[in-house]
Parts: sequence; structure tokens; C-alpha cells
Amino acid sequence: MINCHFHDDRSSDGDGRLESHCEAAVAAGIRHICVTNHAEVMAPSGAWTADLAEMRDRFLAVRESVSACNSRFPDLEVRLGVELEYRPEWVDTFDRLTAEVSFDFVLGSVHLVDGYNVSGGPGRDVFFQGRSQHEAYDRYFREIAEMIEWGGFDAVSHFDLVKRFGYRHYGGYEPERYRGVIESVLVAMADRGIGMEINTSGVHGPGSPYPEREILEWARSVGVPALTIGTDSHEPGVFDHGLAEGIELAHASGWTEFTVFERRQPAVHVPVGQALTWAADRRGSGGLRDSPA
Repeated sequence: MINCHFHDDRSSDGDGRLESHCEAAVAAGIRHICVTNHAEVMAPSGAWTADLAEMRDRFLAVRESVSACNSRFPDLEVRLGVELEYRPEWVDTFDRLTAEVSFDFVLGSVHLVDGYNVSGGPGRDVFFQGRSQHEAYDRYFREIAEMIEWGGFDAVSHFDLVKRFGYRHYGGYEPERYRGVIESVLVAMADRGIGMEINTSGVHGPGSPYPEREILEWARSVGVPALTIGTDSHEPGVFDHGLAEGIELAHASGWTEFTVFERRQPAVHVPVGQALTWAADRRGSGGLRDSPA
């Protein structure tokens, strides 16, 4: 099994040394992992900054830890990744970062839309105020489209993250209502060779992984080339949360394999059927913990 999205203590919002996350992976029977810390850092003021020298030095240090963990944990394959937060003013810096650091896997994500963080923080509800659901969600997906135009990454993380707090304002959402804009994004991803991630952090809020099943079906049908999966965990104690649900979602949407990247190229293909067996074994042994409410 794999987990290609988690954060250790060298991500501003992460906790736990990489070694502790590796121990959690081994205990869960996971074979392939990729640490994907945020490139940007949170300043004491609460603002996020992206300084090339700081990022380069930090990720080179993480790479040393990855190498040490590969030696320490022979049954685990540990890779170096990064999550890049799309902001137009940062893309040139991020392009330089990925040119200077040899990452295995690069995620692209959108958290900020029109200056508002839609995924957390004290202002997480402001983006939705005064907007209809259609206005809010359509605007978010168009920001994803802008990120795809840049394209400096390998897969899109938590494609419909807008639902994380959007559901508190509008209830659930129907992807079909946004199919036009979503499918245009997916076609652009296919054209550029950009993959899709199942992000299982949504299991404990709003209650299902990112993205919805319909989006995964459309992604497969238009030729999005790869599917990855990660828990987006930020501490070792929840390292495998939601993986079973994510695996089941991949199966229900017709995908047959998960892809693990190395040196930014597809390197390992894990059959979804094999992953389903892992999930069943974990459930049967009591190894899967309930996700927090």
C-alpha cells in the first residue's frame, strides 16, 4: 500500500520527525511513502512566505532524512515530495526550487482564492459569505484551471477542497452542476500529463475523500494519466486515516491502479485490487482506526 501525501515537522503545520511517520507506515503495512511538506512557511505574523534559499536548504535537509530512513527501514520505500500552494506571485520561485532540488513527486494545490483561505484558519468562512454555492465553487474550480495553466507539478491535490468548509454554508454539492468547468480542467490535466490525487483527509470533514466519485470517473474517461493517494496527515498518529475509504473510492470510480512517482516520473504501479486486500486485512485485524469526527 502507499501514502504519497503527508507532512512531518519540517512543514509549518506538521508534527513528528520523519522517522516517526516511517514507524507508523511500517506498523500499518504500507510499503511506499512520500513526504510532501509545504514549500511555503508561516511567518510569526501568520502570513505565508516562499523564500527560495530557505526552501532549498530545508528540502535538501529533508532529502538527507529520506536517505537515512531508507537505510533504517528496509521494508519501506521513502521518497521526497513537496506540496506547492498555487499563487501567481510564487510560481517562478517554485519553478526554481524544483529545478534545484531533485524531488520525486510534486503536488499542486489551491487553498487561497481571491485572497481568502478556503481550507482553514480564522478567515476560512469569509470566502463563502455573500456568494451563492455556484459562485463560490465555480470560482474555486477556475482557480484550479489557472494552476493547471502553470503546470509546474505532477498531480493535483485535493481537487475539490472547496467543499471542506463549503458544506457548512451550503450542504453537500453535486459535481454535475459544475461539470463544464471541471471537465475542461480535467482535459487540460490530461493534455499536460498531470495526475489526480485521492486525498483522504476529507473523510473526517466533510465526510468523504477529495475528490467526489464523479470527478474521478470523468478524469479517467478523459485520459488523466495517473492516480495517486495520500492521507494528508500532519502527525504520525493518524498516518493511515481514511486510506480504506480512498481505496474503495478508486475502485468504485473504475481506476485500476495507483501510481508512485520517482524523480518525477511514474515508477511503481500498485493495483487497486491489491490495495483493497490491504484495506480488508487492516479492517480484519483491527488495525484501521476510526477517523476522528
